[in-house]
Amino acid sequence: MKNFSYFIFLPLFLLMANRASAQSADYFMYPRPLDINEFNSSIGVGLVGLPEDQAEEASTMIRAPLLNYQVLFGLPSDFQLYGAAHTNIATFHFTLGPKWRLNIGNFALALGYDFAYWFGKLEQYGFNSEVRGWSSYPNLTLGYDFARFAVSVKGTLIILNSLDELQDDIEISTDYETVSGGSLGFYIEQPLWKNNYLLLGFKINYTKFYYPTWALYTTFNRYLYIPEFILGFNL
Repeated sequence: MKNFSYFIFLPLFLLMANRASAQSADYFMYPRPLDINEFNSSIGVGLVGLPEDQAEEASTMIRAPLLNYQVLFGLPSDFQLYGAAHTNIATFHFTLGPKWRLNIGNFALALGYDFAYWFGKLEQYGFNSEVRGWSSYPNLTLGYDFARFAVSVKGTLIILNSLDELQDDIEISTDYETVSGGSLGFYIEQPLWKNNYLLLGFKINYTKFYYPTWALYTTFNRYLYIPEFILGFNL
């Protein structure tokens, strides 16, 4: 956890050192307006801190960084279409959903409802396991544009619509329509050069089921606190 302290001090350093103007900033998390058919994208990596009882059981692959690619597409009437792909090699998670945004001065908000299909397969470390499921994520993002950088806060409700887990082709568990928990993310976006932006984030996941750790088949029926540090670049 000591290395995670750099994620606290690095944004402060960048905010003081960078003097670039962001009048036409290509922010991604901050709910900025998009023209119709305008395309915006971001690529990044998430570093996850597993609970101690899960970390003892986790294989190297399960604990691998969570890579992501996210896109936004401008639609009429202040709507946008959001899409994303996340993977830690053992698991793939695909998301698609609409957003509606509103800007009042430097303040902005966005309401979204994302749908996701995800699946995973693990045939190493003694595992021969598969999983597949559907999730949905109602979400609200609030942001403020400081002209040279932007800060956003995103709250998400995690709904597990369906979950099927298999071991050696034998179904071992099935779950449907469960409110699993939620997450709260804090993000800073800072200009680097031209239209390229650095995204730094910290997300608190508080949930009974965290899909990247599905292969642990945890039997704990309790909410888990899972911090996630995010580094990204807006393309």
